[in-house]
Amino acid sequence: MKKYKLLIASLSFLFVLSSCNLFPDYSTTSSDTNITSTDDLTTTDDDSTITTGDTSSVTTNDTSSNDTSNSDTTSGDEDTTPINNIDGQLDPNLIEEHLTYLAGPEIGGRASGSATNLEACHYVSNYFEDIGLKPYSEDGSYLQPYIQDHTRIFKQYFSFEMSNVAKTTSQKYRYSYDFSFFYGRTSSNTWFYSPRAFSANAPLIQYVGGESSNYKNRVVLVDELTINLLNNLKAADALGIIIKDQGTTYPQIEFGQGDMFDETDFLLLWAKEATYTNLISKINNNINQLSMSYEMDIEQKEVNNVIGILDVGAKQNIIVSAHLDHLGRFDEEEGGYYAGALDNASGLSSILELARVYKENESKLTKNVIFIAYNGEEAGLFGSRYYSTNMVGDKANTRGSFNLDMIGGGAAYPLEIYGNYGSATKLLTSTLEQYDISNYQILGNYAVTDHYWLAAMRIVSISFVHFDDRYYHTPLDTVDKIDFDVLVNQVEMIATFMLTLFNK
Repeated sequence: MKKYKLLIASLSFLFVLSSCNLFPDYSTTSSDTNITSTDDLTTTDDDSTITTGDTSSVTTNDTSSNDTSNSDTTSGDEDTTPINNIDGQLDPNLIEEHLTYLAGPEIGGRASGSATNLEACHYVSNYFEDIGLKPYSEDGSYLQPYIQDHTRIFKQYFSFEMSNVAKTTSQKYRYSYDFSFFYGRTSSNTWFYSPRAFSANAPLIQYVGGESSNYKNRVVLVDELTINLLNNLKAADALGIIIKDQGTTYPQIEFGQGDMFDETDFLLLWAKEATYTNLISKINNNINQLSMSYEMDIEQKEVNNVIGILDVGAKQNIIVSAHLDHLGRFDEEEGGYYAGALDNASGLSSILELARVYKENESKLTKNVIFIAYNGEEAGLFGSRYYSTNMVGDKANTRGSFNLDMIGGGAAYPLEIYGNYGSATKLLTSTLEQYDISNYQILGNYAVTDHYWLAAMRIVSISFVHFDDRYYHTPLDTVDKIDFDVLVNQVEMIATFMLTLFNK
């Protein structure tokens, strides 16, 4: 899941506190209005037109209940009555088994372009084959390859150490646990990024203000950064800045895009609040020598979406999707990796179980179901963009898409729902109520996850995101944080919604 948060650090400096890139072509016609009731969302019951707040309308496929032209009939005694739910058929043990493997150390964070990401692709494709889904391509492969920028996180993993001058006392700090990359922009849209490579042995000092302080060839700790302070410290020949994280940033770890980093030698980092306090304490005790080194290498790699088709012989399709990738490894010495259990082994494991259950009910389905494990979501929705712009033949006849990204978070956190709803908003809200889900937000078509590209093509395309951000994009996003009762209830709700909408 890609999440954008904004913080005004001063009247003249805007920090983007997110862990993803902002692509210019991600702009939508949606406003920032949150829709939490059907009163805020205007729909029609004919050719679906949706108006969100004061935004422009989006015309979509008709989702009215009169659509029965694509239903299939099967001879014999087999029950072919279309189903409208799969309640009680999901196996939480199977979901947990998938999730434990996909979020485990063997897969190591599933970073797009990595060997372990390919292992995850093969796990999904083998499962699709085992349950009898048809492969995506005519050559029998479930993989849809495309080219994506991939960052080998470091030629040497991060070294960040504080010591005294004599090097007799020292302390190491770990990426993501203690500090993370920075990027932000000014009010005039000038962007600032961490450098692609950095190496320095220099004093670390705390910013005290005033022109008399000597910041030359030093790295400076600052509580809060403004554009004026940034320019002043650069002009004073400081080597870099470490900024106190107020607890609202996420690790800047999606290295899929080279333009997230500058060809500069000026260091910019966030330090977790506890780390920042610790660094000040070290300085006060003359442990003030910073030693830091890292380097990253960006290259183009072949990456794969994984696609299995439940072909019931219908003329039209619906898509059920989740992104497969996460953030990868970050600490070679200690085996550090981002498990990505909630984001998004949870959604991926859920669609694997949906595929099994739907396959067992295929005689009761009236549309083909295309199951897609997208890649490259964390780096910029690459896999879903590639799929949406390369739909050909029968696959192009898609009526709707349902994307699961972060399922089964804490009950206190709202279920966020994004996309292009067509005339289905009232059905969506009633289905949420049917499953006792009252904590939710219905939002517009924002480019936060993989529903976006199909929704932009005026296909009914919806993402369900249980954005519990307590461990989001940290190494603590592990399987033990998943609430499987919440997960099963959410997946059953989503299945009921899509089946009621399209399986008729």
